[in-house]
Amino acid sequence: MNGVKLVRAGATIYFVLFLVFVTWPGFVPFNRPLPLVLGLPFNMAAIGLWVGLGAVVLFVLDRSEERNRERGPGRDARNGGAT
Repeated sequence: MNGVKLVRAGATIYFVLFLVFVTWPGFVPFNRPLPLVLGLPFNMAAIGLWVGLGAVVLFVLDRSEERNRERGPGRDARNGGAT
């Protein structure tokens, strides 16, 4: 599996987990007001962490896709970019 497909699969897995952990059954372990994290209740901080990490995942996905576009169609990194 090449790098772009691996990054795409990782991003998909992350966002499926994101969906599970910020909706009802998956959010139950985080649904408590204490402890405070940076002044936010724990449940809000947990959602903020998922959203922040989502931004990082999307940035990594964008960089990976950009490198793939620069290589061009028919190019393969394994053979030095020759078609």
